Amino acid sequence: MRLGVTLVIAALVSGSAACSAVDPDTGSAAGVGTWVHARTGECAPVRTASVEEFAEFVGPLRAELYAPFVAEWGTCSVAPYEKLGLVVFQAGRMKDFQESWKAALASGQVTDNPDFAFGDGFALSATTGLERLGLRYLHCTPVDATALSPEPAEADGCVYTAMVPGHHHH
Repeated sequence: MRLGVTLVIAALVSGSAACSAVDPDTGSAAGVGTWVHARTGECAPVRTASVEEFAEFVGPLRAELYAPFVAEWGTCSVAPYEKLGLVVFQAGRMKDFQESWKAALASGQVTDNPDFAFGDGFALSATTGLERLGLRYLHCTPVDATALSPEPAEADGCVYTAMVPGHHHH
């Protein structure tokens, strides 16, 4: 995926296996921005953005895959990223998002997993630093269980794994 920018996904899911140290009050783009700011000292102020801006931000294919599950999104700046997106999913829709992603993989619409690092209730996409925040990748394709220590995700066939050293987004 050629984003050229980073993206934060917030998925309002109770009891996600991804990360237990996340503030449960991240149910808005501003809430996710506050969480990021508390851990990085950056990401303020948060600017709420439109659905059209979301499609421009992630591109048409990703927008098609994410939009049915997005309740709100916004942006902020966290070095070295000029624009960090903060996307809030509709409450309780993480399993639906994962099932949709699996269907897109099966049909060939996409060929890889989401480019986001997920926490309990949100996810960030960047090339460095996310492992320090306790975030994990979502995989809906087979993974090497011995190397990546997968934890079950909400949908059958999907898992969360630790950040992979040297993994970079396109």
